Amino acid sequence: MIRKLKSAYGKMSDVARTSLWFTICNFLQRGTAFLTVPIFTRLLTSEEYGLCNVYFAWLEIFLLFTSLKIPYEGFQNGLIRNEGDKDGYTSSMLGLILVLTCLSAAVYAVFRRQINRLTGLDTLIMALMFLQLFFNSPLMLWTNRERFEFKYRWPVIVTVISTAANPLIAVIALFHTVYRAQARIIASALVQAVFGLIFTVVLFYRGRTFYRKEYWKFALRFNLPLFFYYASQVVLNQSDRIMINYYEGSGKAAIYSVAYSAATIMQLLVSAVNGSFQPWMYKKMKAKQYGEIRKTMSGLCLLVGAATLIMSAFAPDLVRIMATAEYSQAVWIIPPVASSVFFVFLYMLFADVEMYYDENRGIMAISIFCSGANVVLNAVFVLKYGYLAAGWTTLVCNMLLALLHFVLMKRACRKNRMQETVFSGKTILLLSAAVLVFTFLSLFMYRTRFLRYVILAAEAGMLFGFRKPLVEMLKRIK
Repeated sequence: MIRKLKSAYGKMSDVARTSLWFTICNFLQRGTAFLTVPIFTRLLTSEEYGLCNVYFAWLEIFLLFTSLKIPYEGFQNGLIRNEGDKDGYTSSMLGLILVLTCLSAAVYAVFRRQINRLTGLDTLIMALMFLQLFFNSPLMLWTNRERFEFKYRWPVIVTVISTAANPLIAVIALFHTVYRAQARIIASALVQAVFGLIFTVVLFYRGRTFYRKEYWKFALRFNLPLFFYYASQVVLNQSDRIMINYYEGSGKAAIYSVAYSAATIMQLLVSAVNGSFQPWMYKKMKAKQYGEIRKTMSGLCLLVGAATLIMSAFAPDLVRIMATAEYSQAVWIIPPVASSVFFVFLYMLFADVEMYYDENRGIMAISIFCSGANVVLNAVFVLKYGYLAAGWTTLVCNMLLALLHFVLMKRACRKNRMQETVFSGKTILLLSAAVLVFTFLSLFMYRTRFLRYVILAAEAGMLFGFRKPLVEMLKRIK
């Protein structure tokens, strides 16, 4: 088997190898974040752990203002347009981001009290945030530049070192100070600053360009119109913790964060499945083999739905592993959050079809609308019913996302005169209903461990019975 794997790896193109290693890096980063949850929930109080999670949530929001997502979106487009001066373009983008970061820091300095009150973070922590913001983009620009050249060795090495150093330094620091939340944040900012400083020097040494009008103009013209789309995505992912912290304090935000971290496993599965399914589906759509797409999609939805049910059923055991008794209430949040990932998977499938037919404007409008709905629902229900409601508002908004994307996908198919449907609406409705029913039932089974395990055994038996079709399906899209 090892020889076969080596042989298969040796036959891979540079593009395939680069994609493989960057996927591994993504799994490593998310997996480490999940695996360190049991450590930090035991070394920090719930208030300290909640403060750290609120900090990282606000970091994502401020990063949007300081970088405009330039290292992530449109960067490779700019490299292609300026292939004769890729180094100059890259260092110029770094120059633009550093200017944006300094302007954002100046705005913070003027409105420091108001922003501190809004975020619930003090001036020291906000200063650490701007340090991390300042050095976040050099690393991302360098990484994506290496990816553009199909170079993966050094990015993998840097990812492994930084991913390991972050929690390691934090754990060591926690044993040497009473300011433990600050120590956790400082460790993250320190690792970011060290690598960011190195790659700031590297990028400016290679490119020797801080400002070039045409480069800055292209980047701003490309990214500014997408600002509200990026903002909607960040709000949809981070607003729950921020609003729980605002209404009920960092302790409750910590409990919600533990439940949300459990869903990381599901998100990894969904990303991996969709990453393989999308290119396969595009080939089948080009060949008009819609029957194969429907059949495979049904199997994938069954697989993701089963994973959702396992996550919900195992919630009490998962919370005991991930955290102390102080976080026991997280068990009631995991079922709706896990089910949300199933609907995220659905709308990703629908959005793939929309993008195939170049219906991107509708995607932006839907994202903005649903992020706004998420904020409104949190403001109403978290205030009225408490932080446990945030899991259900997340589920409702992701169901709404899936429904609106399904409508947009159907419209795109009609515009392109498709004679067959890409996905089976009846199958999707049936599986969605099954996931929702089990989500509600799981809440009543947490006091009866025997019943939960009986249902899990039945589900395992069902998957075992369908193992051959599932394996064949996964082989098709591999």
